[in-house]
Amino acid sequence: MTTPTATRAPRIRKSGEDRRHEIAEAALRVIAAHGLRRFTTAAIAAEVGVTDGALFRHFPTKEAIVLAAIDRVEELLFQGFPPEADDPLERLGAFFLRRVGVIRAEPGISRLLVSEELAFAAPPEGVSRVSGFRDRSVAFVQACLAEAERHALLAPGVGADEATVVVLGAILALGHHGTRPARGAGGSAQRVWAALETFLRGPARPRSAGSRPPRTSGRTGRRSTP
Repeated sequence: MTTPTATRAPRIRKSGEDRRHEIAEAALRVIAAHGLRRFTTAAIAAEVGVTDGALFRHFPTKEAIVLAAIDRVEELLFQGFPPEADDPLERLGAFFLRRVGVIRAEPGISRLLVSEELAFAAPPEGVSRVSGFRDRSVAFVQACLAEAERHALLAPGVGADEATVVVLGAILALGHHGTRPARGAGGSAQRVWAALETFLRGPARPRSAGSRPPRTSGRTGRRSTP
């Protein structure tokens, strides 16, 4: 009597697009773990579980892999951007919570956005694009707060310029410093935004992100998009 031999499950071959996406994700993980100075194709290949040569069947150069990682960063940062809401501070709250959550979930994003080492790994167009991500985000925060100031939604004594510094500083502290997700990290972002919103609106009229804002009379336009 013969014993049936176990058959090995057929290996599923990934499409070229899926493999490129996987390599870009692996590149972000390598950047998060080792930084841009130690960003090597060997480290990426080990993360994906392929040979160095296999990487170059999908990308012509290491710089092309970095550009693919930057594409992925843009996709993650600006998915669903800009948030939709009539109240500019509610839009700002939605942006704040999503941005902090994305950066904490993908620590490689932080290394790309704030590192001065990007030029060691990316071509000039990649460096320019990452700078553009920062500028676009800052412009959105500024626009929300300027609109809130125009419609008297900010607390007395709070101006759009200083409020922009406070909001951006909170994103930097929560998202870019200590980017590994901590227990209760989402809750801490919610609590920080609640405190920021109280600061921005004043203690008499706090509003959590996601709540329906009252309509203000005499508004002449909708949101300003960077």
